[in-house]
Amino acid sequence: MIEIRTYSDKDREEVIRLVLHCQNDGTRPSVSVDDQPELRRIPEKYMDGGGNFWVAKDNGKTAGSIGLMKFGDGTAVLKKFFVYEPYRGAPCHLGRQLYGTLLDYARTHGVKQLILDTPKNTDRAHKFYERAGFTKIERADVPVVYDFPYEDSDFFRLEI
Repeated sequence: MIEIRTYSDKDREEVIRLVLHCQNDGTRPSVSVDDQPELRRIPEKYMDGGGNFWVAKDNGKTAGSIGLMKFGDGTAVLKKFFVYEPYRGAPCHLGRQLYGTLLDYARTHGVKQLILDTPKNTDRAHKFYERAGFTKIERADVPVVYDFPYEDSDFFRLEI
């Protein structure tokens, strides 16, 4: 049975493994945990500012993650949205479940717009976000400053 719950520090190593596994799948330039230091400081970077970070667990093992980095102006950034391959699509649709958890939280915590970045060559992710109502925007139109690991990224926005 899959459980989606708020991140705790005991999840750190499994979340790092998940993120690096998904990022370094051969479809984009490799990145390390050093390229994204917030992975070692999730409570401080996500939760202390009013956002949150969730992990999906299948029998105690991490199967997916998603984070919401909240800014003070009603803007939040969706980050670290990753799901291991067996949990993508039917029958589990874990990505939809994680995204639904984040969206419910955002709506009840004053978020007016969600921003995200994703590498240019991730067509599956782009289609997911477009189906969810996100529109592609230019980097110059991103209203907040935050770190992201891929210089060659596309940016998306969703008005809530």
